[in-house]
Amino acid sequence: MEVYMERNFFRGSALATWLGFTATFAARPLGGMFIGMLSDTFGRKLAVVITVIGMLTATVGQGLLPTPRRWGDDSALGSTGLCLLFCLRLVQGLCTGGEIASVSTYITEVAGQKSMGRCISCVSISVNVGFVAARAVIWAVQSAVGPEAMMDWGWRWPFLLSAIPGLISVWGRLFCLKESELFEEQHDSDESDKEEAMLEVRDAARKSTRRHLKEFACTHYLEVLIGIGGVVSFAVFQYGGMVWANSFLRKHGAPVNVLMLAGICSRLLQIFLAFPVGWLADKYGMALITFAGALVQTCAGLPLFMALQADPHSVTNLFVTYAVGYALIASCFTTIFMYCAELFPTAVRNLGVGVSFNVGFGFCGGFAPLVAEAALEWSPYGPGLLLSSAGQ
Repeated sequence: MEVYMERNFFRGSALATWLGFTATFAARPLGGMFIGMLSDTFGRKLAVVITVIGMLTATVGQGLLPTPRRWGDDSALGSTGLCLLFCLRLVQGLCTGGEIASVSTYITEVAGQKSMGRCISCVSISVNVGFVAARAVIWAVQSAVGPEAMMDWGWRWPFLLSAIPGLISVWGRLFCLKESELFEEQHDSDESDKEEAMLEVRDAARKSTRRHLKEFACTHYLEVLIGIGGVVSFAVFQYGGMVWANSFLRKHGAPVNVLMLAGICSRLLQIFLAFPVGWLADKYGMALITFAGALVQTCAGLPLFMALQADPHSVTNLFVTYAVGYALIASCFTTIFMYCAELFPTAVRNLGVGVSFNVGFGFCGGFAPLVAEAALEWSPYGPGLLLSSAGQ
């Protein structure tokens, strides 16, 4: 959607568009922190319900905004639309930061110890199903309305249609999700005193938020640093490789329909490989799989981008490099969501994941497209060097 947002909101500036894209990621660490504390205090279920409602509202809201292109750059409605876009992106980032931490924590706590990698691979599968669904919807709308209408008003429909899976997700989390037993055991050792204990926890949370954060920072700072470092390589590859490369290829002459199909195939391949990688993590350990992914990215990041740069028009090149090569690297990080969750004890697990994962993803992944766009002006192979450097 970058090309449509660029024209409608940012006067055709790619750098400004990607800077707007980073607003979501800049807010992620805050969302991970506050929703993580909420989850560690009141439960995982409440956190994942709040986050999906916030993401749904912010996503659908972006499809309703007035645009500077339609109303004029200097008009009140155009300026309001641009400001609201940033606000909604911030809400989206706050909730997404809390979402991934809460979901990772929940699955880690309800999964069996011997099958945790395979269970957490469901997160990666569902993430890629989301990417496939988004691409399919955008492709269908583009094909139905044509390029001119897509630029004028058709770009709104993918945002608006997200209400359908969003409402289904809200319903499922409200009525089909049970609380984590580990959380209940941690916060409620005696079932008969449950209500009284919860009130005490709530009062303590209100009085000692600052102390809780200070104790967490002093006690678990090393785990936080390890978590941040562990997710950097995948964060940069996901958004500086998979996402930004799609925009780069489109602007450099890649056939739109072929590029869309290659992107869908890439995500489908990641879905197919997720469970086997989860099994490898269960068998050989999370640390080894994460290290292997970073090593592959270091060695292959620059050569793969050089191949794309050499001939972005070639259908064969797109499928071999973007659909298969990029998918194989991304698949190595299938269980990255478990990497941070295993570092922290139950009492502060959601907060720990929320801070470490979202700082790594928010600042390194969120700014990766902006850095890649700027690196392209510095050198034609700059984005490839960025990918390989992040793997280190």
